[in-house]
Amino acid sequence: MDRRTLLRVAAAGAGALAVGGAGAWYALRADESPSAPGAVSDGRRWRVTLPDQPDALLVAGDTVLALGTGLTAYGAGDGQVRWRQELGRNTVQTSRAGDAPIRAAGDAFVLRTQESGAAQVRVAALGDGRERWRRSFTGYLGDVVLTDRGAVVTVADGTGGRGLTGFSGPADAWRQPVTATDGPFDLLAVGGTVLAAADELAAHDAAAGTRTWGVAAAEGHVFGRPVALGPLVVALGMRYVDDDYLYRNESVHAFDAASGEQRWSYDAPGGFLADGAPLLTGRGIVAVHESGRLTGLDPGSGAARWNFDWDFADIIALGDRVCVATMDGVAIVDPATGRRTKQLDEPDAYKLAGSGSRLCVAAGNTLTAYDV
Repeated sequence: MDRRTLLRVAAAGAGALAVGGAGAWYALRADESPSAPGAVSDGRRWRVTLPDQPDALLVAGDTVLALGTGLTAYGAGDGQVRWRQELGRNTVQTSRAGDAPIRAAGDAFVLRTQESGAAQVRVAALGDGRERWRRSFTGYLGDVVLTDRGAVVTVADGTGGRGLTGFSGPADAWRQPVTATDGPFDLLAVGGTVLAAADELAAHDAAAGTRTWGVAAAEGHVFGRPVALGPLVVALGMRYVDDDYLYRNESVHAFDAASGEQRWSYDAPGGFLADGAPLLTGRGIVAVHESGRLTGLDPGSGAARWNFDWDFADIIALGDRVCVATMDGVAIVDPATGRRTKQLDEPDAYKLAGSGSRLCVAAGNTLTAYDV
């Protein structure tokens, strides 16, 4: 088994930090103690009972997907069940812990399953869940993303070695060799571009695979978990430790989305960041540490603006805000100041997903949608 398959870090990721912990919010310095508004239900659109607790949530257009023992699609506007597929827990797999198990674009979604020792890439319709096509891989298969044009991009082994591959059926549409033989090969599809993070962070044209720019990591380091918003691409910096611990998340790097020029980097004190994408919002960036500490970063310079320690179950970026799920409810946080602006009345919240102004919260045995 190669080192890429064994890739792991001490933290399971920002979305899995402190599951079930108390929802404590406090400042590291007394003069930063935020106000604590009472929990509200303002903006609630609907609430439904879940058939089981989901391992993953995804808001895609007018559909909410909840993945547990089955995959259930809800209408984002009314919460009505559109369709459900019984899959069995652990049927849907990822290339490594922390990867998104489902990716969506346009009117379709893609997931990866394992059957008879072979990985299966499946593309299905959001509207009714019907499978459109699938493809099997017998060798290595990395992260899987779906482009706006309905093509899948992944890193996979082939006759010419390991490569970044685009396809929309049984045959490759394009293939580009990768410079590293092992990971992490984290991918992000945004518009007409696919970003691939490994020993370099590289941008490729999603339709043809052409490499438009690439930035090499420092020796002994790789990039991971890219995220993009407007003119900015942000990724983790990961340092090789040894064959037991492999890589450790130590830094955050920001790049110009058009040219790949590096704008700044932030080195985490102690060098332990969670294995999840930095939270990139319209008002700032938040780095998530393994300990649960959040650090607000200036998007222009990467300078630290604020620090708060949290105990939370899930955390996401949503537009200009950050949403934090705790046992006390869901806090809506201003990433520029670290201040909590609202707390939703969702005790025992453990899983979040959102798009635009729509936020979906799994708490206890319910799924609730808010306009925030």
